[in-house]
Amino acid sequence: MQNKNYEVLVVGAGHAGVEAALAAARLHKKTGLINLYTDKIALMPCNPSVGGPAKGIVVREIDALGGEMGKAADATALQTKLLNSSRGPGVWALRVQSDKEEYSKYMINKVQNQENLDLIVGAAIDLVVENNKIVGVQLQTGEIIYAKTVVLTTGTYLKSLILQGEEKTESGPNGEMTTKGISGSLKALGIDLFRFKTGTPARIYKDSVDLTNAAPEPGTDAKLAFSFSTKTFTPIEKQEMCYLIHTTKETKKIIEENLHRSPMYSGTVESIGPRYCPSFEDKVVRFGQKDTHQIFIEPESKNLDTWYIQGFSTSMPIDVQEKMLKSLPGFENMRVKHWSYAIEYDCIDPMQLKPSLELQKIQGLFTAGQINGTSGYEEAAGQGLIAGINAARQVDQKEPLILKRNEAYIGVMIDDLINKGVWEPYRLLTSRAEHRLLLRNDNAEQRLKEYGYKIGLIQEDEWKEYLNYLDENEKAVQELKEIRFTPKSELAEILLNKYQISLKQGYSGYELMKMPNIPVEEMIPFIPSMQNLRINQIQSITINARFEGYVKKELEQVERFNKLEKKQIPNDLNYDNVANLASEARQKLKKIRPLNIGQASRITGVNPADIQMLLFYLKSQYAND
Repeated sequence: MQNKNYEVLVVGAGHAGVEAALAAARLHKKTGLINLYTDKIALMPCNPSVGGPAKGIVVREIDALGGEMGKAADATALQTKLLNSSRGPGVWALRVQSDKEEYSKYMINKVQNQENLDLIVGAAIDLVVENNKIVGVQLQTGEIIYAKTVVLTTGTYLKSLILQGEEKTESGPNGEMTTKGISGSLKALGIDLFRFKTGTPARIYKDSVDLTNAAPEPGTDAKLAFSFSTKTFTPIEKQEMCYLIHTTKETKKIIEENLHRSPMYSGTVESIGPRYCPSFEDKVVRFGQKDTHQIFIEPESKNLDTWYIQGFSTSMPIDVQEKMLKSLPGFENMRVKHWSYAIEYDCIDPMQLKPSLELQKIQGLFTAGQINGTSGYEEAAGQGLIAGINAARQVDQKEPLILKRNEAYIGVMIDDLINKGVWEPYRLLTSRAEHRLLLRNDNAEQRLKEYGYKIGLIQEDEWKEYLNYLDENEKAVQELKEIRFTPKSELAEILLNKYQISLKQGYSGYELMKMPNIPVEEMIPFIPSMQNLRINQIQSITINARFEGYVKKELEQVERFNKLEKKQIPNDLNYDNVANLASEARQKLKKIRPLNIGQASRITGVNPADIQMLLFYLKSQYAND
C-alpha cells in the first residue's frame, strides 16, 4: 500500500461497505476499503437470503442505480421466489435463497478486481478530525490513512457483545473481532449513540434431522431476477428446496419455564431488538395465545452441510437451546454446528444525518447500514450505495443524490431515518411507503435508471439496452391499443371455453388488459410485440393498464407534495426567531435542520400549525429570495 491518501475511505466491508466502496471507485475516485479480514467480505451472518417484501424492491433499486447486490444475488441464488403474487402489485417482491459462501466470494472478487479500489486490512480505532472536517482514520497499528471523505459502515461491530443466557462475551458476529475506538471517537465529537440488539438462529447439521414430514417450500420456474443484466435463470428442478415446520407445545413450555434465563427478560440487557424479527422467546411472550409458530428450514450453501433455522433465533443459554431444538418435529436427534446468540452493539441516532447520509456536525463523514439503526442486508446495501455516491460527489463538489419518497424505497428509508429517528432496529416494510403503487418490483428501472446513468454508474451499453427496453414497452402498448378482439375472435373462444368469460362486444387489447379477470398469458400469443418481452415488462404493462386511474391520482398527489419540497429553508435559519412554534417542533427543527418545507412537515413532532408559522416567517423574511 504505497498511497496512504484517498479521496473516499470506507470503514467496514459488509453489504453497506462493499456498495459504498465499489460506487466510489467506479466514479473514478481513489478509494480505500478498511476491513478486519481479507476473506470476510459481504458476509451473511444471519439469514442466507436476499430480498422479500419491500427489501426485494430495494435490491432492484440498487441495481437500477448501478449497484452490485442484485447481480451478486442472481449469480449465487439457490432458490428464487416471487412473494405476495396473489396480492396487489404494490407488495410483490422477489426473494432468493442465497449461497452465502458463493455470495461472499463473488463480492471478494469484485473488490479485488475493481480499478481505483484498495483493500486495507486492519482495525479502525479512531477518526481524525480537524475543524469539524474528517481528514482520516487511525488504525490499531497507529498508522493514519488520510482521506477527503470517510464512510463508516461498521455494522454490528461497535463495542459488540455476544449474549447467550447469563454469558456476555466481547465479540463481533461469529466470534470475530469487535471494535471499541470508533464509538469513543464519535462520542468525543458530540455524536449521540445508543445500543441495539439483534440475533441469529442455530445452524444444524443436515444429516441429523428428519424432514420427511416437513412441508416442501419450492421456488418458482418464472424467469425472475433482481438485475436488469441477468439473462440466465435456474430451472425449478435445479433449485434447492426449503421446508416449513411448526414448533410444538413442548417448545412453548420450555421457553416459559426458562424465560428468567433469557438476557432480554432477566434484566441483564437493556438494548432494543427488532420488533419485526424477534427472538423466539419474544414471540412466545408477545403471542401468548399461540401454541405453535412457523419455522422455515433453509440451506446456507452448496458447500455447507447445515440448515438455517429461520424464525428460531434466541439468546437462551446453550442447555435451553438444546431442549428447544429437540422439541421441533424431526429434530429429536439433531446436532448443532453453531449455537444461536444475540449481539448487542452501538449505533448512532440517524436524526444527526443530512439526507445525503453525511453527519451534520462533521464535514465529509458519512454513515451507512446498521450503524444508522437499521437491520437487514438490503437496507444496508441501499444506504451504502447512496453514501458512496455522495462521498464521491462531495469530492467533486457536486450536489448529493437525494431520492424522494415517491421515487424509491431507499428514499423512504433515508427520509424516515433522518426525520423520524429510530427506537428499534429499522426494517423496511411496504406499509412505510405512502406511494407504494408507484414503487413496484417491475418498474425500478423506469424510476431510477436515468439517475444511475447521469451519475456515471450505468455504462453506455446498458443504457442503450434500457432505451430499447422502453421502446419495446411502447410498441407493445401501441399494438394493444390498435388490435381489436370481437366476440367471434379466437381469443374470445378461448376465454369462453376455458374461463367461461363471454365477450359481448368488441374490445381493444388494451381494454382487455384492464380487466383483472382476463388472463394476460392468453392474450400474449395474439400480440406479436409482447411475445419476447421480459416478465418485468409484461408486469409493468399490465399494472399500468389495470391501475391507470390509481397511478394518475398518485402522481397528482406527488406533484402537490413536490411543491413543498421546492420551498427551501436556509441552512442558517435561526428557529428561535420563528414566532409561535411549539417547543418540541423548535427543538426537532434545530436538531434536524430540514432542507425544505416538505422535509420539515415529515419530522415527528412538527405539526401543521408549526409549518404554517414557518411558512409565514419565511415569507416575511425571505420574500425576495
